[in-house]
Amino acid sequence: MPKFEMEEIPEVRSAFMERRRLRRIRMIVELTHNVISGDDSVSYREARCLVECARKAILELHPAFVERYECLVRPHFERVLAGRWPNEEPLGPCDSELVN
Repeated sequence: MPKFEMEEIPEVRSAFMERRRLRRIRMIVELTHNVISGDDSVSYREARCLVECARKAILELHPAFVERYECLVRPHFERVLAGRWPNEEPLGPCDSELVN
């Protein structure tokens, strides 16, 4: 193996990419939370679709995140939606058509 090649670069790079993916997931959750809780013009249906789009984006970034999403992120979104719309049904799949 030549001197200029290092074996540890892929490990460092994968750790960097993992941290980057986790930062993006955190940003998606925070942005979705802020829009749902802070924008009075967002309807319950739109908020549910935003949560569904966030879920899809998170699982696209990190496919192995399904269990963590169900245990951590989904309950968080359920609390936010229940706090803002207390009389609506719990979080379920979004309607078939997306809201723009």
